[in-house]
Amino acid sequence: MANPRFQTNGVDLMIDGLLAAGETAGDIRERLWQVAWARGYQDVVVPIPVPDVKIEGYCVLSQPFSARRTMVCIDDGEQLVGLVDDLESPPMGAKVRLQPLYGTSAHWSVKTLSVLGCGLQIRFDDDHVESGWIDRLKSCLHVIREGEIAVRRQIEIDRRNIVFVLPPTPFRVEMEKADKEIRDRVTGGGYTDEEAKALARAKNNQGEADKVVAARNKRLVDAYRVEVTAFRAQIPELRAEFDKKMEAYAEFRKHIDRCNETDGASRSITDATLRATTQLETIEGAVLNVRATDLDRVEENPRRYFSELIQTIDLLFELLPKRLQKQTAATGAH
Repeated sequence: MANPRFQTNGVDLMIDGLLAAGETAGDIRERLWQVAWARGYQDVVVPIPVPDVKIEGYCVLSQPFSARRTMVCIDDGEQLVGLVDDLESPPMGAKVRLQPLYGTSAHWSVKTLSVLGCGLQIRFDDDHVESGWIDRLKSCLHVIREGEIAVRRQIEIDRRNIVFVLPPTPFRVEMEKADKEIRDRVTGGGYTDEEAKALARAKNNQGEADKVVAARNKRLVDAYRVEVTAFRAQIPELRAEFDKKMEAYAEFRKHIDRCNETDGASRSITDATLRATTQLETIEGAVLNVRATDLDRVEENPRRYFSELIQTIDLLFELLPKRLQKQTAATGAH
């Protein structure tokens, strides 16, 4: 079934548009078909600018003809989309988003989402076999892995040198415990000899006995107040001691957390380099037309360019035919 958002036989449509605008097509027809066949397509489609169209894919051909005419081909994973319009020319291999424009001289806008880094350039419209750049990228990933192994070894040494500190009991709990100890100690003393004798004399006189008990309770309450007042005077000193314990524990936790965070980040970096190395094996089998024009700067300090390396290899992998990506995913699952 025909898709109403796209016109087929796009090669002829784009070239006819160029000629109608007075542009010289040159060898663009041959290059268009080279790109289409290299990407595994038998046709190029031209999008119709309807409001809900949004195309995301990878720029596989970009050719400016004049200040107002640029030809762009985008592989969205299902079809090769081509158009000629007043566009900025996106970098080859870049991930881009194509959307329609209204009320302007151009019908389309192309937004670049991500580009190849590490000084790599790619083309899809000619044949050029060079694999040395893959070995150089693998070497960079290996250097990063070795560096992260050293980082984790140092982390283990740092962990062993950390003096273990237990978290102090919350200050409120300590104060409640101290208050209970005072209360138990004061009230657990029983009756004095005089109070016991007075209670014995009042054995058959409940009123006198109640007086003896009340006097005893008052004595205990007064003693408790004296103890508590003395204890409260020590609270600032106790609080200062507690704060020192908390500072020591916080410092201990800071060292532990730093080790854990560094270790976790290092392992994530190592995992990413291993995944990227596997991707490079598949990329190498696809024989992409890639040239390394400025890879030296990355090789001088691979760890500094870790993110750029991973993003570039991810983008190269996404540029592969889907069947190769699926093979790598299946291998990784095993």
